[in-house]
Amino acid sequence: MIMTRIKFMISVCIGTFIYILLSITAGRNGFYAYNQLYEQKLRLTSNVASLQKVNDILSAEYEALKTDRAIIESYARNLGFAYENEKIIKITGIGMPEHNVYDTGTVLNVEEILYLPEYICKIAGIIGFCISMVIMMIVSLNSEKKKTPHAVLVNGNDEITLPVEIVEVTDEIPQV
Repeated sequence: MIMTRIKFMISVCIGTFIYILLSITAGRNGFYAYNQLYEQKLRLTSNVASLQKVNDILSAEYEALKTDRAIIESYARNLGFAYENEKIIKITGIGMPEHNVYDTGTVLNVEEILYLPEYICKIAGIIGFCISMVIMMIVSLNSEKKKTPHAVLVNGNDEITLPVEIVEVTDEIPQV
């Protein structure tokens, strides 16, 4: 009776261990999902940092265009404006200097996180419990078959278990 309870508890522990192991490693909040989220966070942080750099450059350029007279003149000359009594000579064949083209970032799609659903972890734990219970029952039946029979003598409150030798009964009478 006590051995069957112990075997049952061992099977429960094995099933629980399988469930916990799957949940921690491949479950929704497990290590595998965490690593995927962390890599996605690094990509998004890198993209935000590059966008912040572009924003800083554009803000500095905007402030310079509002206040710095030399920058304003440079942009005006590129657009073809000139001071009064000033002549502009345009030379063809030489390309216009390109203005800075800023990378406005790339579109990052949020990837779906892959993980084992909770019900699969629970089913695996239940299957582990059932398999271990069946194995323990088979082992227990095999050990029962191998045991020698015992006789129990009851003397008052004391019980004595003695091994019994089984003798096959034959029609022959033993010779003395």
